[in-house]
Amino acid sequence: MKTKRVQSVILSIICIVALCVPVHAAETRASDQIAVYKMKVNPISGAMAVYFSVTGPGDVDKLGCESILVYKMVDMDWVLTEIKLENYPGMSNTNIYHHANSILCDSERGEAYKIVVTIFSENSKGRDTRSQTFYEVGQ
Repeated sequence: MKTKRVQSVILSIICIVALCVPVHAAETRASDQIAVYKMKVNPISGAMAVYFSVTGPGDVDKLGCESILVYKMVDMDWVLTEIKLENYPGMSNTNIYHHANSILCDSERGEAYKIVVTIFSENSKGRDTRSQTFYEVGQ
């Protein structure tokens, strides 16, 4: 009886030790070009406020929002209604490590929208992007 209990305790300790995996090996950055990013869409009266934030691993050549594509539901199909690209005012900046902004895109009350937001960062190691798709209803 006592040996079974000792064996049980030893096996429990072995299992606990085996399950301890170091977490420091995990990569915390999104990529060599993008350290941290966030995208969000908030419907407001007559518009969609598209918020984005992107941080490079240090000063980068260019970063910000590469594109905002706004689609409207028309007859059960998504129709592209608005495009804003990285050279649109406020979308991107050069020789910085962080850029954030909120860009307004037109919307109509009660209409369904699909908004595809793509952020980017470009440095000597290349260019990287991340995209998110949001589904919202105009206010």
